[in-house]
Amino acid sequence: MELSPKIKNRICILPDSVKRKIAAGEVIDAPYSVVKELLENAIDAQASYIEIEIEESGLKRIAISDNGVGIVKDDLPLAVEEHATSKIRDINDIFAIQTMGFRGEALASIAEVSQLTILSRTHDEPMGGKLVVTDNTTQMLDWAGAAGTTVIVENLFYNTPARKKFLKSIKSELNRIKDTIFCIAVVHPEIKFKIVIDKKMSFVFEPVDIKQRIQQIYGNDIALNLIDGSLQDLECTITGYISKPEYYRSNRSLQFLYVNKRPVQFPYFSFILQQAYQAILQKGQYPVAFICMNVKPDLIDVNVHPAKREIRFFDNNYIHSMLYNFANKIISGGIHTIAIGDHERHYAASTTHHDISDTNDNEMVYEVTLPLQYRESENKNAFLKEIRTVYTQIQGKDYAVLGVIFGEFIVIQKLDELYFIDFHAAHERKLYDYLLQVNTTVAVQQLLIPVVIEFAPDMVMLVNSYHDLLIGYGLLLEQFDDNSVVVNAIPDFCTTSDIEGLIKDVVDSLYENKNHIDNIKMTIIEKIACHAAKRANDSMTSADIISITDYVFTCSDYRCPHGRPFVYKLSKSELEGYFKRL
Repeated sequence: MELSPKIKNRICILPDSVKRKIAAGEVIDAPYSVVKELLENAIDAQASYIEIEIEESGLKRIAISDNGVGIVKDDLPLAVEEHATSKIRDINDIFAIQTMGFRGEALASIAEVSQLTILSRTHDEPMGGKLVVTDNTTQMLDWAGAAGTTVIVENLFYNTPARKKFLKSIKSELNRIKDTIFCIAVVHPEIKFKIVIDKKMSFVFEPVDIKQRIQQIYGNDIALNLIDGSLQDLECTITGYISKPEYYRSNRSLQFLYVNKRPVQFPYFSFILQQAYQAILQKGQYPVAFICMNVKPDLIDVNVHPAKREIRFFDNNYIHSMLYNFANKIISGGIHTIAIGDHERHYAASTTHHDISDTNDNEMVYEVTLPLQYRESENKNAFLKEIRTVYTQIQGKDYAVLGVIFGEFIVIQKLDELYFIDFHAAHERKLYDYLLQVNTTVAVQQLLIPVVIEFAPDMVMLVNSYHDLLIGYGLLLEQFDDNSVVVNAIPDFCTTSDIEGLIKDVVDSLYENKNHIDNIKMTIIEKIACHAAKRANDSMTSADIISITDYVFTCSDYRCPHGRPFVYKLSKSELEGYFKRL
């Protein structure tokens, strides 16, 4: 009797080769995860020097060498077997893990999706071994190199092409590798790291203390704006650095949590930091944090996921309170000066009738109610002439400009309605729309005195990699040295005096979106538009007011690029209703 189609789908045991590749996919999902696993092995081997070589974002070649204890020659074939490890012996050891690795899956998984070579010799052996693994076949040879271990991974995912389809761009994958290395290097400042990318020397981090390591990787600007502290309890000790209250970033990319020197993902970490800074920082401002927790190994579970990115705490509420108290203690431990804006510049809108009969002009005298910010003028006639000029300019408009109030809002009367325009947000949207339509290089203004800005070495590399894109938007940046860039020009419409702030925001947006190439153009445009737009209490010419107002009455989206509305409309009937006149 023929079986129905449903019954034909019988249960079967998968071939070993399929099972191994499924298991490998849980541990190795991209080149950065290879680097992570091999670095963890080198650290567990007590290395004091680690050299990392990357070619074509790791897809062609990853080589990591260390001067650690090495692998006994006879054990080399076991190193690529599933669940073969020197770090645990029975199930109880899993609940007291003190090493970075422990599952015995990394090398076996890497061998499944690449061509793998391991060179290793212990300090006690006169002759080490060379193990070559390709397509599940192994070859063992003698090797008389230096003590320590070198792992070479070539042609990653050559036998699993479907995996490659899910990788990001070459630049994005390289950025993920660098982030992985830097994240681990921070919490192991006693180790010397040498990083070679595409056969070019990129970074060398000499052994230092942890704050100096942060400076090596992320630059002086960040290191000088960190404050340190510690907090100790029976079950947990916390040490580390967080940013001064007056220093912040525009994203969460520099918030790191380590548990027993293991970088971990704790879903509430950023939220806890924001709680500690909530009275200090505004929306969109994020503190920097490098926080190290030392917890008894038997009070955490690191065996949550094969990639070991997550851990489980014995009491989340306890950890939450410890992290919050740590940050709050540091912030509350000193007196901090926080910039909250310039309150000494006062402007007023002129809303009186001006008598200009004492001028020598024969022009018709108008009684006008005109918005001009208050300013001292030695030449009354010139001041009044500007009033007449502006009034003439708006004769063809179907609206009247009533004033600029609080130094922030343009007030317009159009028919029986009042419009209150947040001119910074409206101008920002106007510039944003303009930049979206630009297909050629934006005109630039050369700086008389170029501005040199310090960045971390990887940020300098990031700027170099997006050099042409930045030029297209009028930002001429060149590498000045390994730790800084020089700004030679900015867009011609950008009148900001805070050039350093503009460039830092743009570079931060590049860093934040480096793994999302499609977003980079939009974020660059947002930052330029924000910095170039008129701000509260900025000097506003009549032409500025009219230009922004004209834009508002022709645009279709009344929100700035960040989503804030910039127009509020009040009708005559609403106003009469307020005064009970209806």
